Amino acid sequence: MSSAGSAPRAASAFGPEGLRVSQTRASRDALRRVSASDGVGTPALRADAASFADEATVPFRVLRDVAAALRASGGGGPYLQDLAAGATLALASPPPRPPRDPALEARCASLRRALDRAAYDDMTRDVAARPPAAGGLKMSALTRDLGFAAHVVTVAAACFVGGAFVGRSIINGGDQSDVAVPAVCGAVAAFAAMIVEALLFILRDAKT
Repeated sequence: MSSAGSAPRAASAFGPEGLRVSQTRASRDALRRVSASDGVGTPALRADAASFADEATVPFRVLRDVAAALRASGGGGPYLQDLAAGATLALASPPPRPPRDPALEARCASLRRALDRAAYDDMTRDVAARPPAAGGLKMSALTRDLGFAAHVVTVAAACFVGGAFVGRSIINGGDQSDVAVPAVCGAVAAFAAMIVEALLFILRDAKT
């Protein structure tokens, strides 16, 4: 059972005639001796020897049968290892692969892209941005609001100092101990700066 199943596998691996080996001088001489002798081997073997004598390779089974036929003829013929010494295996080339269907190639490429996209989504699922908790604030929004408040306070303080300096210039030559005019001028300047910053904040928030 096992030998019958191995024969088709050997033929498919080594060609339809089985294992082939390269020719040597001894193998060519043996093939020509058998093909030229009517009393050596069977007619089928002599026909095989004649057909393979001038080829570059010879089936291993033919070489084996030729060695056995020469020894059986009583002439002290060579053994198989003498004929195969220095020979190399000649494996049959595999048949060319048929061209693939372009529609199948496009389908496979689409499936590969879908699999890559799914794998990427699965890989980045844990690092995706999560929504803030209910009633909470994002850290970026809190930082932005604190920065804007500090900016408004700084601008208001600077405008207050500038307004106070202008008020003191107005009373130049008068009572320098009067702080009402500089204070009022500073407050007006700070208020105007806060109004401008509020308008700018409204415009920026409307755009975003």
